Amino acid sequence: MPNPLKTKKTVVLAKVESAYGEDPTLVASENAIEALEITVPKITADMKERNPGNSDLSMHPQVRGKTSFEFSISTFLRGSGTAGTAPRTSPLLKACGFEETIVSATSVTYTPRSSGFESCAVETYIDGILMQILGCVGDYELDLTAGEFAKETYNLKGQYALPTDSVIVDPTFDTTVPQIVKGITMTVGGYSAVIEKLTIKMGNQVADRPDFNQDEGSLFAITGRNPEGTMTIEAVLRATSNADFLSYFHSQTAKDVSFVIGATAGNIGTITLPKIYFKAPEYADRDGVRTNELAFQIARNAGDDEISLSLT
Repeated sequence: MPNPLKTKKTVVLAKVESAYGEDPTLVASENAIEALEITVPKITADMKERNPGNSDLSMHPQVRGKTSFEFSISTFLRGSGTAGTAPRTSPLLKACGFEETIVSATSVTYTPRSSGFESCAVETYIDGILMQILGCVGDYELDLTAGEFAKETYNLKGQYALPTDSVIVDPTFDTTVPQIVKGITMTVGGYSAVIEKLTIKMGNQVADRPDFNQDEGSLFAITGRNPEGTMTIEAVLRATSNADFLSYFHSQTAKDVSFVIGATAGNIGTITLPKIYFKAPEYADRDGVRTNELAFQIARNAGDDEISLSLT
């Protein structure tokens, strides 16, 4: 009887491509990413039916058309452990439309870009099956919930290739301890709210670019973005200093968000949103405490600066 594949035996490698769809050669000692969760890459295939007229009602065999992969990877938000050295998630951030700026021995900063986009290769080992996915680009989400790991999620699309049987590799991961969301001072336009949860979504538009030069008929590109976020905070009176969120929504007053997570050099994250605009506030209940569910748009300041993620 054959042995079943084990769910826990899953390894992900990622590396930036020098040109779209070119295999950059990944190695487990340098490119492994410690994933919290990974969806097994879904094969998306456009199956073409053949139904010409005939003397009977039977169908002819279908033919496989354009085919690609879709998948998501969730990771810890954390630094490499050395200030000025990029984290292992760097290829995924770049593939989600971020530009990387490194200041030696000091910082690695990620900001949105509108040109010069990069793609990455991802190899996913599902125990003894290897899915090699080239030309990956996608969307980015950040989830901060009090008392939980700070979590990043990358929703990716890439080019299809037939998976192969392959011995799973032995990965080497970043050694920094993942960050727990606690002990953070977060301000929203100068107000330090009692906050339970913050989510940020880049809202990247990933376009399928049909191309019959490609082996599987298409490639992918980021063609736009619409960043948004939500936060869950305890509701207070409008008269509370810097906390009149109803007025901020009503008048569409720009506010900024900034906070620092972590305190150990090489594993400190500073996130800044220079201009957010609130959507209609909603009220909810949490164990008898009234809360505000605040959705917001993350807008440009001067351009390509809606968000800054700096690791120091």
